Amino acid sequence: MNHCAKKLIAWYDDHHRHLPWRETRNIYHTWVCEVMSQQTTLAVVIPKFSDFVKHIPTVYDLAAGDEEKLRQLWSGLGYYARARNLKKGAQFIVEQRDGHFPQSYREWLEIPGCGPYTAAVIASISFNEKVACVDGNVVRVVSRLLALSKDVWSSSGQSAIRAYVDGMIPDERPGDFNQAMMELGATICRKTKPLCHLCPLQQQCLAFAGNCIESCPPKKPRRDTVDVELYALVVWRTTTDAIAIVDRTKGFLSNTVGFPLLGEIEASEVKTVLKSLQQLQVFELPSKFSHVITHHRISVSLLVVQEVYDLSMTNAIAPWSTLGFSQPFHWIASSVIASKLSTSLDNKVFKLFQNYKPHINS
Repeated sequence: MNHCAKKLIAWYDDHHRHLPWRETRNIYHTWVCEVMSQQTTLAVVIPKFSDFVKHIPTVYDLAAGDEEKLRQLWSGLGYYARARNLKKGAQFIVEQRDGHFPQSYREWLEIPGCGPYTAAVIASISFNEKVACVDGNVVRVVSRLLALSKDVWSSSGQSAIRAYVDGMIPDERPGDFNQAMMELGATICRKTKPLCHLCPLQQQCLAFAGNCIESCPPKKPRRDTVDVELYALVVWRTTTDAIAIVDRTKGFLSNTVGFPLLGEIEASEVKTVLKSLQQLQVFELPSKFSHVITHHRISVSLLVVQEVYDLSMTNAIAPWSTLGFSQPFHWIASSVIASKLSTSLDNKVFKLFQNYKPHINS
């Protein structure tokens, strides 16, 4: 084991965080936590992970699990496509591999929804395979060790960093080495205010020696932010205190469940139609909120449609059919609707509606 790897693993043994998926070597737990942790903070992941494996304890339960239950357990984590891919992967393991987990990096790459990073994490941690795991934390650590202030995020830069980690990773305890690299980046070699005085690799760090830590790595190029104006349609049946939600099939919130969302032009047309219908009352709430999803900066307004009397509609039929909704409405009791919503955007909509509900009733 080379000197750097030895120092790093010794530091990890003494200082690593005690996370629920590290308590035992469980392939299923490692897989679930890695998928959950992508683009999500640990503070959010930890309670969600514990709840998830409590209700869906095995790959068989995940493969056969109810879609609505999966949505509820994933609520608040964002990027619901990850949950769908996790379920697809579980179904593949159960149906094509008779429930047996892959035993190598190459085999994990065959699992639907499992990319190189996730495959490397599982293979190294669960099977001690000598394969590098390179996430944002590792990129930052290597960039500072080598004082890389340019060409880090290009394909060639990423390949160079991976090659460097491949050269560092030891034959013994490769999984612990990978976790140590990621742990170092998350807790010591932080993006801002790094704790260099606590770093086990300070003597090997060229950025520390050259006083250029803040410029290593350079900022990652960002996609241009797209500003989006949306209206959330809250259709409220007051006789039963039920609210309509839909299964979304398109847009950047496709494959989620929540309130119908309309663009500005659509909303204007819908308001005109709704206000012409005597059995309905339409309110546009004075408050709106902002929400960010990846490179979308969204401004959300609420359009509340109140049924004056029970129209007894279970699908998108008149007068809803005149609005052009392609998906049927699911009428859900207001008391339980929060558990049915897939996204934090929808939860914000419902909370704002609840705040204004007494004023609408009056």
